[in-house]
Amino acid sequence: MLDIKLIKNNTNEVKNKLKKRNKDWLGNIDQLLTIDKKRCDLIKKIETSNANINKKTKEIAKLIEAKKDVSREKKQIQLIKKAIVDEKKQLANIEEKFKLAILSIPNTPHESVPEGKDETQNVEIKKVLKPKKFGFKPKAHWDLAKDLHLVDFERAIKLTGSRFTCYTNKGAKLIRALIQYTLDMNTKAGFIEMLPAVILNPKALIGTGQLPKFEEDLFKLSNGFYLSPTAEVQLTNYYANEILSKKELPKMFTANTACFRSEAGSAGKDTKGVIRQHQFYKTEMVILSLPEESYDCLEMMTSQAEKLLETLGLPFRRIALCSGDMGFSAAKTYDIEVWLPSYNAYKEISSCSNCEAFQARRMMLRYRDEHDQVNYVHTLNGSGVAIDRLWAAVVENYQNEDGSITVPKALQKYIGESVIK
Repeated sequence: MLDIKLIKNNTNEVKNKLKKRNKDWLGNIDQLLTIDKKRCDLIKKIETSNANINKKTKEIAKLIEAKKDVSREKKQIQLIKKAIVDEKKQLANIEEKFKLAILSIPNTPHESVPEGKDETQNVEIKKVLKPKKFGFKPKAHWDLAKDLHLVDFERAIKLTGSRFTCYTNKGAKLIRALIQYTLDMNTKAGFIEMLPAVILNPKALIGTGQLPKFEEDLFKLSNGFYLSPTAEVQLTNYYANEILSKKELPKMFTANTACFRSEAGSAGKDTKGVIRQHQFYKTEMVILSLPEESYDCLEMMTSQAEKLLETLGLPFRRIALCSGDMGFSAAKTYDIEVWLPSYNAYKEISSCSNCEAFQARRMMLRYRDEHDQVNYVHTLNGSGVAIDRLWAAVVENYQNEDGSITVPKALQKYIGESVIK
């Protein structure tokens, strides 16, 4: 979340930055400031009431010493205490409204973020490798998967429902190989491998920004817990409510987990294949960084995600998201899109973001510097990468005319064969 002091002291500056997101966040700021004023007024009122009690208590002590009647003063104290009880109830109610209001305001874009209204105004940074020109009409991954018995879509629907997948035989083996490959590449780059639980409490999701605003995108369990939408939540919250030392930073984590998203609002989008699923696999990268190093970390993280695709020989491009297309918690985001012949287009496979102190402030994740000052860390997250989409990219880009799939050299040691047929 944003610093309330920053919002109060630099209201116009914050509003101007949020205007670049092209959504009606300005009303949220005005509402927050109105609530905050009521909150501050109540706090002052309670402080004044407590000061009056202390004053009256001292007066009573003097009157008792002088052997005078103190019944009137005691009655006044009781009235003040009764008023404080009521004021504290009002404050608790206002505090809850304040919390919801400040948690509903997104991060402000970094100055380097291109201004734009939506994805059509994202800026392409570079392209790597040219899409392959096939000497035959290439098939989509869902057709290849059916022909080679790599996925059973029909029985997955029978077991669960639409937008779920059951990988089978060599299709499952390829998923496992891609998971192992991405984790191995990330750990070689210095990331610490983790294997967290995929059931989360609400506090963790508030910390990274999925709650309270985006609950409809989550799968909620009957006991009030949630299925994880991304391992970003677990890895970023790992040191929540702790104070690290400066010399411990940066902390770099990677994990592959099953992820769960309701895909609210995606009706009719990517209904075929494995591109948009309710359950999918993703290898995640998270960095907890010193503020002055966070943008260097963003470049490093993005390059690591690109390296995963480049070593597999997959064409991709990097784009800088414009202000109107960025995620709620991000100050700056790069998307990496891989080439999919079935779409004749690039599709997102990784998103790498610097959230600066936005998430750390929500989860009280801090560090102590050499001057014994406590500051918020900067948090970064990136897909390294979305495994199901990587699976589709390998299957489509490495298909052969006879319907078989050549296994990329980097994966052959994991699969134990050079061709899937």
